[in-house]
Amino acid sequence: MARVLVTVGMGPWPFDRLIHGVAPLCAAHEVFVQTGTSTVTPPCPHEAFLPLDDLRERLAAADVVITHAGNTVRLVQRLGRVPVAVAREAARGEMGNDHQVAYLRDEERSGRVIAVWDTADLPAVVAAHPERQRRLLAERPLPGAVDSARLVATLDALCARLVR
Repeated sequence: MARVLVTVGMGPWPFDRLIHGVAPLCAAHEVFVQTGTSTVTPPCPHEAFLPLDDLRERLAAADVVITHAGNTVRLVQRLGRVPVAVAREAARGEMGNDHQVAYLRDEERSGRVIAVWDTADLPAVVAAHPERQRRLLAERPLPGAVDSARLVATLDALCARLVR
């Protein structure tokens, strides 16, 4: 039995497909779901939104984090873990555009993430997560955080382009 945290983020779009997909996990694992604006109620403990400190504690305590393909991916990676990510899709009304699809495809090719494109695969992905996480952590080092001087230089360059 794994401790599984599911988070759909803080955006205004529901992510009912992911909430439906995690329902089978609730009978086999200790699952907590942050549902956001989803209209589906999972058969396990859940809250619509969590304070950031609470979310960080749950991320650190979870064996497996299943997340939308947003900022939480990097948050989990910075904890030295490999998230399971599902991209919100515009055609399904889960997002205003498909930037999460493009991001997850890039991460899937080179990053430390386990991409799920069909939520019916989630039980098998969670079962295989310990071994896949071990392999990805060994094969794909996470780039270091950007240093402050580089960040300032990048922001200055962007601002200079905006004022031209």
